[in-house]
Amino acid sequence: MQKLEQVAAIILATGAARHARGDDLLWAPLCGRIVLARTMDVFQSSPSIAHIILVTSAARLQACRALCKHEGWHKVSAVVAVNTQGQDRVRAGLDALERVAPHCRHVLIHDGARPLVSASLLAAALEAAREHQAATAAVPVKDTIKQVEQGRIRATLDRSRMWRLQTPQIFSLPLIREAHHSRPVLDDAADDALLLTRMGQRVTVFPGSYSNIKISTQEDLLLAEALYQEFSTL
Repeated sequence: MQKLEQVAAIILATGAARHARGDDLLWAPLCGRIVLARTMDVFQSSPSIAHIILVTSAARLQACRALCKHEGWHKVSAVVAVNTQGQDRVRAGLDALERVAPHCRHVLIHDGARPLVSASLLAAALEAAREHQAATAAVPVKDTIKQVEQGRIRATLDRSRMWRLQTPQIFSLPLIREAHHSRPVLDDAADDALLLTRMGQRVTVFPGSYSNIKISTQEDLLLAEALYQEFSTL
């Protein structure tokens, strides 16, 4: 099996999700540590990842730098700030990575609000990268999916063909850099996989995890706490 070349990770931590009282959920406590720290710990401890780029908001820039120093996350090569929630975040991370580690061949892109990402999930991503230039974690949809227009059901979609995308997503660095600097494909892209499919690039899925939830609400935070407590007893 071909050895995977040096890998970097871009962690998106711009903090769109908030408590009902207005607090950024990335900084909410989760079983003794904040959500962002839980996410970062997994990437910091992975022997396969050489560099981490942390993308945050301008308001959290100094706090993130202080957190990285306090935690001793020596793999964090840059902390960059953006003021948007769109694809500018990833592009800023890629530009920073180009400056600090242009020799990396693959980059993992992960949402900082998914703290239950596991070492095995990172391993699955790296395995996918050995065979494909672009791959994303995903899980099959469990629910019945309806197409609804103006409040009325119009169609029942084939659930066997529906997958719910997650992060991490992993890409050849030259390929994802090209996608982010190709102006015709940048508008309204929901994620990096969509950017590449618009370029005609095939994106493969690898098995994600139903526990790899994104913390967007207070209810998600409570579920994450329950999952952590369950995992700690195994």
